[in-house]
Amino acid sequence: MQIAKPIIYGTIASWLGKKADEKKTHQWICYVRGQNNEDLSYLIEKVIFVLHSSFENPNRVVNHHPFVMCATGWGQFEIIIKIYLRQGYDQPLVVNHMLKLYPTTNTNQPPSKKPVVSEQYDEIVFINPHPDVLPFLSLIPNPKENRMEVEQQPIPDNIDLESLTPEQLLKYYQPQFTEFDEKESMQSIEKALNIVTNELLLEAKRKNQVLDMEIQELQLEIEKLQAQS
Repeated sequence: MQIAKPIIYGTIASWLGKKADEKKTHQWICYVRGQNNEDLSYLIEKVIFVLHSSFENPNRVVNHHPFVMCATGWGQFEIIIKIYLRQGYDQPLVVNHMLKLYPTTNTNQPPSKKPVVSEQYDEIVFINPHPDVLPFLSLIPNPKENRMEVEQQPIPDNIDLESLTPEQLLKYYQPQFTEFDEKESMQSIEKALNIVTNELLLEAKRKNQVLDMEIQELQLEIEKLQAQS
């Protein structure tokens, strides 16, 4: 038996303008959300966002929906996201996500006020789960009831987003979320898995060929030694 629960994690970054402090050029959020922005607290107990060590309090813990945190900085780095599940799953699901502050890889390009969105569709897959957790995994939240519809609001220049609650942050950032098509996302994941699988098979084949050659060379050496004795 296999049960899959789709999740989306990512970042949205906003440039703070020319007058911003050189060490605080961007304000950004990192989050874990449902495919339809539904409440994932039935599945997720907490999320820990591990930031760069230069941040004060680099381990940001969010214990309730929505699982989102906000920070200000100037550089791009990899964020470690630890997702703790309910129902006795002690070990977290760990994923990495690169914070993206610029729309292209060219950091010399003139910045824009348009938010930079970087999201990843993924699935938490439970293989042969224990019967005790089946009712929990079989829950299907109603997106229409749980989706947090928030009227889009522009981000004011003078607001400190780090002081806002996760619910308040959504007022400004939820309209930027990507609409993921589950079928297309799964096709992309399967395509990536096929590429990785083929590369691993080719690498294994190459190693086997090298090993065969080494075995043949050893056999020739043994035959030479036997002929000399």
